[in-house]
Amino acid sequence: MKKRDFVNSVDIEIFLAVVNAGTLTDAADALFISQSTLSYRIAKLEKDVGMDLIERGRGFRTLNLTPDGQKFLNIARHWMDLVHETRAIKYKQQKITLSIGAIDSAQSYILPPIYSMVKHFKETIDMHIITGQSTDLYAALNNRKIDIAIGHFEQPDPGMINSKFSGEKMVVVCKGNLKTVNNRLIDAELDTKEQVFFGFNVFFQSWYDRWIENRPYPTIQIDTANLLTTFLDDDKKWAIVPFSIANHLRESNQCHIYYLQNMPPNRITYQIRKKDPTSSAAEGLQIFDACVDFLRREQVNREIYELFTNHTN
Repeated sequence: MKKRDFVNSVDIEIFLAVVNAGTLTDAADALFISQSTLSYRIAKLEKDVGMDLIERGRGFRTLNLTPDGQKFLNIARHWMDLVHETRAIKYKQQKITLSIGAIDSAQSYILPPIYSMVKHFKETIDMHIITGQSTDLYAALNNRKIDIAIGHFEQPDPGMINSKFSGEKMVVVCKGNLKTVNNRLIDAELDTKEQVFFGFNVFFQSWYDRWIENRPYPTIQIDTANLLTTFLDDDKKWAIVPFSIANHLRESNQCHIYYLQNMPPNRITYQIRKKDPTSSAAEGLQIFDACVDFLRREQVNREIYELFTNHTN
């Protein structure tokens, strides 16, 4: 008795291509093979599985699946899903991976130069970037859906490493010219009815509630920095924002930057990661850290240069 050949994944891919194309002729054209080769591979597959899969008629051109072919179609699709998953596992083992989750403002105004440097540092790295609230990012990190989370976090559990990622001053932005004394705004003279309130964490909210005192609460309140340009639409509208956002708006000629008499606490973001990252992410995290350290040194050197230049001039 002749031993039956094993089913070939290529034949199954051809079978699925025939089903998707609807005719043998169209399938052959899509696969860039002759129709005779296609017919041979389908006949071989039928022999390997021991059943007729396609009903043939009108010169072998039209396509209808047999009842067995209909059942086999589901098996074939599942088979190829498994093949693709296996290939993906092998591919990821050969690649450096890094999954980063961060709050909206960090994604838009702090992390882009780091992402750019990571890609130039290692072009073959696979990066998966997600944006979310701090609580959602913490849950994603805990479930290993991401390798590192950047946001506003409370003290994590013992299985996490928590460290300061960025710290920046809070400043006022406005398209128009606001009155200042000794380069500072007179807080009590700011019209809070014209303010666009950008609330990003409970620490800023607590400071703001004390700072506003008896003045009217802003009528426009947003929770994403991307809406600032929408509502800072005239010379009277103003907002209190982290410096990274303010600097972006200033560089795009959309606002001036001012400082308050009573400065808010600096906006601090933290990075959290598992103490035991997966092996596929460990190298990606090392590259991320190296790029962050390099950019921080560049920033310090630039600030020192500016201080020296200002002093000597």
